[in-house]
Amino acid sequence: MYQKILLAFDGSPDGREALAQAETLASACGATVHLLAIIDPSESMLIVEAMSFTPDNQQFVIQAVLDEGVRRLRGAGCTATSELKYGKPTEQIILSAREIDADLIVVGHRDQGTLARWLNGSVGESILHQPPCSVLVAVKSERRASNVTPIQQLKARGK
Repeated sequence: MYQKILLAFDGSPDGREALAQAETLASACGATVHLLAIIDPSESMLIVEAMSFTPDNQQFVIQAVLDEGVRRLRGAGCTATSELKYGKPTEQIILSAREIDADLIVVGHRDQGTLARWLNGSVGESILHQPPCSVLVAVKSERRASNVTPIQQLKARGK
């Protein structure tokens, strides 16, 4: 079904959920996962005397996050690559999906309120306006939350 999956990955909890879901899909389909991290220069550059600088440690940290994601996928038996790009996240994700001829884009879902979503925007929603392929917005399932008391504990309490 899917042969090339593009995963927009930033290492956040939402990104880790997207990684887990991409791993499951890639394992089932035998797909290659291409992890993509994006540094948005408008948000991450220091401007000093009309010159822009991207902090070196930010690039180092993001590359380490990408490397960790690749290790996890390869440890699960998946084929994985990674890339770090600069630019607007939505534009870079769409461009990369076209470059690698992706079958699926996977992004995490950041739970924001209505006002925050309006102010900050949503990468997943923006991609849906001009999708080059199918898009999966990974949301953590409530069923995986540990809000259910295990059966053994209920029996021990005499319930």
